[in-house]
Amino acid sequence: MRIGITDSGVGGLSVCAEVEARLRQSPVREDIEIFYLNAAIEDDYSYNSMPDRRTKLQAFDRFLFSVREKYKPDLLFIACNTLSVLYQDSYFDHHRHTPIEGIVESGTREMLTAFTQDNNVSFIVFATPTTIEEGVYGKALREHDVPASQVIEQACPGLPDAISNDGSGLLASQLLRKFVPAALGQFDNTPSNVVAYLGCTHYGYQAGQFEKALQALVPKTRVLNPNRGAVDTIFSRFKTEPGHGNVTVEFITRYAIPDVVIKSLSIYIGELAPKTLSALKGFTHLPGLCGEL
Repeated sequence: MRIGITDSGVGGLSVCAEVEARLRQSPVREDIEIFYLNAAIEDDYSYNSMPDRRTKLQAFDRFLFSVREKYKPDLLFIACNTLSVLYQDSYFDHHRHTPIEGIVESGTREMLTAFTQDNNVSFIVFATPTTIEEGVYGKALREHDVPASQVIEQACPGLPDAISNDGSGLLASQLLRKFVPAALGQFDNTPSNVVAYLGCTHYGYQAGQFEKALQALVPKTRVLNPNRGAVDTIFSRFKTEPGHGNVTVEFITRYAIPDVVIKSLSIYIGELAPKTLSALKGFTHLPGLCGEL
């Protein structure tokens, strides 16, 4: 089986690593080929840098056509909140015959489960500007009877790059000292019980920094990282008969991944997923990955 995992950058590599780790722990009979497909056009020009929504739609559409033609995945998982939100647009209806799943759906389910367990909890969705502008999480929660007064969405511009470029967490910590109080300030009254949803796959690398920043200001906090739930979604799409099938991982990108990013991600991934880490370090540089620009 061929599994494609994509993100606008390297955040979704955490999902790839979790998939590999689970396959190492519980090997399956089927051979699994995992392709990590970086949908960003340049290191300093991702979808959140694009000037308008139409440009983003067109760029992702070209990428999807390219991936389908070059790699023919049996499943493509969009491990990126920004791209998952965009993919809900009818602009992509011509791709619906291809098995494509997104992290937004699995993440929403996890938040609704948390609300079912405690309907007094308040939610903060930390995400990129594009995800926040679309308002998809807040809308989904309100549609399932979560009071609007218990849902805040906080944009965190610059945070993915800070996480990718600094494995120590110092840069992320500095930004979160601004974003966390800003989010809490949007509530009418500061809540005593908060679930912080990490609405960008990069954020999971520094989940501990979110927890630390929140615990300093809120009595009861829980950080909800949807990346592992994404792995559940991926595994639900193929047979998991025990066995000794072969697992391969390849990292494909349009631009060369900077050394500083490889160094930071090596810290995050560690020994969890050696094949994913090896694929990152030996990435395939494919300038035509994103189609004609």
